[in-house]
Amino acid sequence: MLFSRPTLTEDRSHPNHWYNRAADLRASAGAIWYSNLDAVSEELGFGSGHDMGIACWNVYHMLCGLALEVIIKAVLVQRGVKGYETHEFSKLCKLLGVTTTPDEARLLAFYADAIFWIGRYPTPRNATDEKLRTSYERADSVLYRRSKVSPSASLALVEPNGATDWPQFSELCLKYANMFDHLRG
Repeated sequence: MLFSRPTLTEDRSHPNHWYNRAADLRASAGAIWYSNLDAVSEELGFGSGHDMGIACWNVYHMLCGLALEVIIKAVLVQRGVKGYETHEFSKLCKLLGVTTTPDEARLLAFYADAIFWIGRYPTPRNATDEKLRTSYERADSVLYRRSKVSPSASLALVEPNGATDWPQFSELCLKYANMFDHLRG
């Protein structure tokens, strides 16, 4: 009998393709993170006052979220786990058998919001004020830390906490990538 080749769909569904796509998404997020965005803005012909850092911030998070989702799915596909047809990280992590800390679960929920809409649309699908408030509060709790100016002050200093900076994101992504068995393919 002749060797039968997989269909194009079967071939593209191979775990290695999932892994490679996750690596591409991670690399694209890194390209944004490490780009000289001011030079890019000028090269693209955007007017003065255009801020590529602001323009790319949500897209960076969307790419981070997509990279995480696809690498988790690569591992699930490789393991033959069914039911990964979701974008909810809590469900994907459960299928993977991974327990997340409350902070990591909140971070993954933030990345899910970035995938669903923050990186693409001005509002989520079936937008409601409650959906927006919940997402904004989650983003605030993930991205910023508050510290009182003084014990008696009612004002707090709000500053980025670095939770989604490239080193932290890359470490989280590699946590899941290291679950992929390259010898198994």
